Formats: sequence, C-alpha cells, structure tokens
Amino acid sequence: MNISKRQREILEFLLQQTKEVTAGDIAARINVSTRTILRELSALEEKLVSYGVEIKKKSGIGIYLDADPSCLSRLRQQLFQVEPMEWTPEERKIYALSLLLDDNQEPIKLLAIASDLKVTVVTVSHDLDELQSWIEEQGLVLVRRRGYGVEITGSESYIRRAMVELAMEHLDESDLFGARSEHTNSKANSKLLEIIGHDHVLKVENALWQPDIEWLENMPERQYMRLLLQLSVMAARVNKGRAIENDMPHVQIPEDSVPEYMALRLCTILASELGIELDLAERKYVHGLLIEARQLMHTTRLLPVDDLLVLDRVVSLIDSMEKITHYDFHEDRLLREGLIAHMEPVLERIEGRQLIRNPLLQQIRQDYEALFADVKRAVNQAWHGIEVPDEEIGFLVMHFGASIERLRTLKREVRAVIVCTSGIGSSRMLSSRLAKEIPEIRIVDSVSWYEAARIPKEQYDLVLSTVDLPMEKHQYYKVSPLLTGEESEQLRHFIKTTTLQREHSPPSSGHSPVVRETQWSGLEAMLVEIVRIIGEFQVFPLDNKGLELDETVYAMCKIQHERGVLQAPHKVTKLLEAREKAGSQKIPGTSLALFHTRSEGIYRATISLFQLTQPLLMSEDDPEGVSHVLLMLGPWELSKESLEVLSEISALLLQEEMIELLEKGNRDDLIHYLSRELVGFYRSKTEIGGQQP
Repeated sequence: MNISKRQREILEFLLQQTKEVTAGDIAARINVSTRTILRELSALEEKLVSYGVEIKKKSGIGIYLDADPSCLSRLRQQLFQVEPMEWTPEERKIYALSLLLDDNQEPIKLLAIASDLKVTVVTVSHDLDELQSWIEEQGLVLVRRRGYGVEITGSESYIRRAMVELAMEHLDESDLFGARSEHTNSKANSKLLEIIGHDHVLKVENALWQPDIEWLENMPERQYMRLLLQLSVMAARVNKGRAIENDMPHVQIPEDSVPEYMALRLCTILASELGIELDLAERKYVHGLLIEARQLMHTTRLLPVDDLLVLDRVVSLIDSMEKITHYDFHEDRLLREGLIAHMEPVLERIEGRQLIRNPLLQQIRQDYEALFADVKRAVNQAWHGIEVPDEEIGFLVMHFGASIERLRTLKREVRAVIVCTSGIGSSRMLSSRLAKEIPEIRIVDSVSWYEAARIPKEQYDLVLSTVDLPMEKHQYYKVSPLLTGEESEQLRHFIKTTTLQREHSPPSSGHSPVVRETQWSGLEAMLVEIVRIIGEFQVFPLDNKGLELDETVYAMCKIQHERGVLQAPHKVTKLLEAREKAGSQKIPGTSLALFHTRSEGIYRATISLFQLTQPLLMSEDDPEGVSHVLLMLGPWELSKESLEVLSEISALLLQEEMIELLEKGNRDDLIHYLSRELVGFYRSKTEIGGQQP
C-alpha cells in the first residue's frame, strides 16, 4: 500500500470518526486546504479497493469510510506496518518542474533529481516523458542528453509564464496566504512556493492596492490571483538575477488602458518593499502585465457575454435540461449568469483542444451520478457536433446542482397544520421527515381533522394530511407519514404552484422576513432604472443605403450624440467595431444584431432599435446580413442595478416573442413586452431579497 504521509494522516483521521465529517473538518485537522483534501481522497479511493473499503461522500452530509468492521480493522493494522511514501507521482512531477524552471541556467543530472526524490533514474525519466507536452505548451523546450543532463530552455518571459501556470494549477489561496507550516507535509508544494516567491506575496499584494488602481476591485478572483503570481514571480526572478529580455516585443497600448505612471509607481513601491532594483525592461514588463490584466477584464463590456452564440448555447442547454429533469431552470437567473460566465472559457478550451483538469471529477460522478448523466445527455442534445469531455461535464453539473438546491428552496416560510388519524407516532414521523426534506415548512400544530376545522385560516397556509379530507383540493395536500423523496418533490411543486399563488395573510411578526435597508435601496434603484430605460427606448428608421458597416455604426452613434447620450460618435463607433471583431453580434437564426459597449464618453445607459433600409452585411460568411440593430450603450461607471437590467434585456433576445416584436419594430408593443418582463424580473429580486435575514 503506497501512500503519502498526508494520505496516511487523512485515513487515520477518518478511522477515528464515528460519524460523517466534511472535507473542511479533515482540512482543519491535517492543516491543508479543502481542495487538497478532495484531491487526496480521489487518489486514495483506488488504493482502498483491495481492502474492501470505500470512501463514501454524500452531498450535504459528509465523508466516511464504508466497510465491514473486519476490513477496517485490517486497514488499521496495515497503516501501522507501512512506511508512508515520500512522494506521490504528481508531487514528483511538480518538484521536478519547479527545480528545472528555477535552475534553468545550467543542466541538472537526472541522478541528482532521482536522489532528491528517492526514486530511480528510470522513474524520473518516465516522469519527464509525461511532462514533455506540458512544457512544449508553455513555449519551452525540454533538453535531455546522455552525459549532459536535463534542462528547460526558453525565453525568460516564457519561463515566468510557465511558473505562474504551474502555480495556478496546483496552488490555491490557502497555499499563498496561509502560514508556511501548512506546507510541511508536501516538499513539492514547498519547492513550488519557493520559486514563485511565496515569502513576499503579501508585500506584492500591499503594493498593488494603490488609490489610482481601483479597477482591481472588479477583477475576478482567479484573474487577480494570476496577476499577483506574475508580480511575485517577477520579484523572485529579479532577486536571483534572472533578468527579462531587453528585446521583448513592443506592447501595444490600447485606448482606455493602464497609464504608464501607474506601472512606474507600482514598480517604485515594489522595489522599495522588496529591496530589489527594477530596470527599464522590468518596468515595461510590469506595465505589460497590468495592460493584459485590464484587457482581460473586458472593461468596455456592457453585458456579461460578448458573443451571442455563447448566450444561445446557454439557453439551449437549459432548455434541454428542463425537458430531461422537469425542473424550471429558466426561473433561476443565477444559473444563467453562472453558465454565461463559465461558458466562454469552456468553449475556448474545447475548440482549442486544451487539456482540461477537474480534480473533483471523481467525487462529482459519485455524489451526483444521476445529474451527471442528465447533464451529459443534455449537452449532446443541445450542442450538436461539439465534443465535451467529462471534466467539463463535471463543472456544468455543479452549476445545475446548485440551481436545483435554489429551486427546491421555497420563497418564504410556509405554516402547516398536520392531520394524522393513525396516532401521535405517525404525526411525529411526518413532522421529522418534513423538517429534513422541506425545512421551510413550519409545523403550526398537529391535530385531528375536527380540531383543524376550527383553527382560523389566517393562522396557517396549508393542511397536510395522511388521509383524504372533506376540503377543496387546493386547501390541503395528502402525504404518507414516511414522506418519500418523490412525495416531497411533489409537495414542493404543490406549494409553489398552489399554496404560494393564493392570497395569504402575512406570517406572525416573529417570523416575518426582514430585508436590509441597503437591499431596499438597491431594489428601489433598480425599479427607477427599469422605468428610465424603458421610457427612453426609441425606434429609429435609418437609411443605410450604400453605407458600409463602420459607416452605419457611425450613423447610429451620431443619432445618439444628437439625443445627448454620448460625447464623441467616432470614439464609440471604434469601440463597437472592436466588439464586433471580437465576436459576432448577430443573434443566431435571425435578421437582428445587438451592438453594445461602455465608455467614459457615454453619459447614461440606453437602448434603441434601428430599422435599416437595406440588409447590413456583418461578415463574408453571412450573405443575408441583418435588417434591425439593437444598440445598447452604457457609461464607464455603471451601477450594479443598470447592469442587471441591461443583462436581463439581452437575455430576452433569445425569446421568440421578443425577436418577433423587434423585427416588426412597433415601439408601443416592445415597451409593453419589456415592461411586463422586467416587472417580473423585479418581483423575482424582491422575493430573493425577502429571504435574506
């Protein structure tokens, strides 16, 4: 039984438990991150098969060892006899890569690496064979010659990038910001942390937070971690005398990018904090990193997605999942937003045939076996001709699994009276099952039918009975005392579609939902924004005969300039053209296009429809072109409420009714439709807000 010291500690902890524990419990005991625990559990599963022991992981419950007592006893005895393995195969590869990337000025003998890892030279050579493709993907070369040794060669900028990629793959926030003692169990992690300059990560982060780099606050967490690692690696390499190339390609500085003085100030602070010198080449390198980070944030993006094809694929996938599972996934706007954010990099990875890692795949398959099969089937139905690996299916399963939990949650507390004619035992059994399956139900009382008929109706919302009652069908629901899983789902559906749709008196004051003042102010701002955007919506006929794409876009911007919406039509035109080059703005299967951007030169959020006199050709691959363009504009500083309203409008573009109305171009009909849909959107926000204490 070849296991590492950390894996042994995990097993010893699990063997001591009398009930389920969470991955977080194990992580706290072993002193590592939860992600590390899940990765180690996956590695342990195969090793425990021969002992008749299975690692059970139940979502929402916990982790435990499932086996006969005799098998668990044999496992305990074995743990005392075996010496833990010093290195796992993955740790060997991390260590070897870290060593080769760090000491890249002269070759290292295979024997030296083998000695560090306490394995044979043949094992090290095999590990390097498996690392070859990863090294080449980083634009580097693995050199191996008999009598010479082994080394990784390439430009300094590529070496640094490879270090960052290695850290992004194998480290998380707890590794970067936790105490160093957390990593004593893994020599591979310790070496990796050493080469990326872990000791000065906090100083680098403090240097980043300058008053004039406020755009960092809006940076996605993973992208921020990448920038932090890039700067930390740069500082570590400068400390070791590994200078960046003086002949680095010139960085193109786009409009609305990071000013040079920001990079200069950051370099000055970094040099002072870390006691290093940053020459002109390094300052240019830092400036390039900031520009790259700013560009990746899509600062001119107005909507959560550039390419409407991505939105179309998200909607198609949700449609397929609804048909397969019968859950109303389209009601869950958080699911749609999450899938949109997830989908763009997914499609890039799939189309680029990149290697996709999902360390949780095995656990997801076990915990969500049926849902995994449903998502895989839905993907095959919705995305014809796209081969999606199981690793990506696993990520999608997590989105839908979270959505199911949200959809299962009732919008508010439901007061119920239980009627059981077979005695108090059945009543208690049903109450217990309800508390576990549908905690939003509060049992007001358990009574006989005779007593229930005399309880004032304003004191309860629903009667639950184990027998038929002389009441209207919408007034009560019949269940069994055992309340099976199928029954609980049917009861949820009844409450949502019947009980909560009727007029109810509010629950007693002690149980009424409380909404924070800040939530109400946000909801009020959203309602004001909905009224303003709809009120300003206009339909403009535009004679584009003989005009090219850029000229047509400029004509639309000029009209908006005359309305006082924007400042410089030619600047906004360039931004809209750049957006179109990044991804087609034509709505799939229609004669409509959506152009959108945000800029400091735009004064307020607005949407307008332009009816063209002749089809506008968007690309050579689309000879039919578009006859209508929906133009959506927003200022650089845009409130969260405005973004949500505009995002909701963009999602409506894939609804048949919305498309038909846009193609007809009747302003009154469009305003009526938008008002109806956005009021529904607003109401869903108030319901969600009301749940939060």
